[in-house]
Amino acid sequence: MKVLFVLSLAELLGMALWFSATAVVPALTQEWQLTDSGRSWLTMSVQIGFVVGTLLSALANLPDIVNSRRLFTICALLGALCNASIGWWVNAIEPAIVLRFLTGVCLAGVYPPGMKIMATWFREGRGMAIGMLVGALTIGSASPHLLHALAGEADWRQLMFLASASAVGA
Repeated sequence: MKVLFVLSLAELLGMALWFSATAVVPALTQEWQLTDSGRSWLTMSVQIGFVVGTLLSALANLPDIVNSRRLFTICALLGALCNASIGWWVNAIEPAIVLRFLTGVCLAGVYPPGMKIMATWFREGRGMAIGMLVGALTIGSASPHLLHALAGEADWRQLMFLASASAVGA
């Protein structure tokens, strides 16, 4: 049961990166004069990065070559670095899209390995365990919107840093 809790919490924290930029799009729209297309690319680039990362990981057989816990940790840390970099030095949409794409690639090393760990640890109760992991993923990916709502008019960079710190905690 401890493994279920720890891994679900790690997944929740790691997935906070997913919609962190999307949650602050209104502030970025004002600061960077984003178009509808730019706003869309901020969100789509993570999804595209995740698909590319998952495909490359599968083709390279990465989850079977690299220890899943190590892969999860490294990817969560790299994703946090990519995400936080937007708040540190990015002031335009183009580098933000590249960093969001790379964040998505990194998230491909968080969610699927988490699923693999959960499936191998729980032979009995596997359905419930995987359900908990998917629930954690859902709450984690939605958490930037909750943080944004709670933070009110806080600077968008703070939310990006908070989501990144969350992933470091994973």
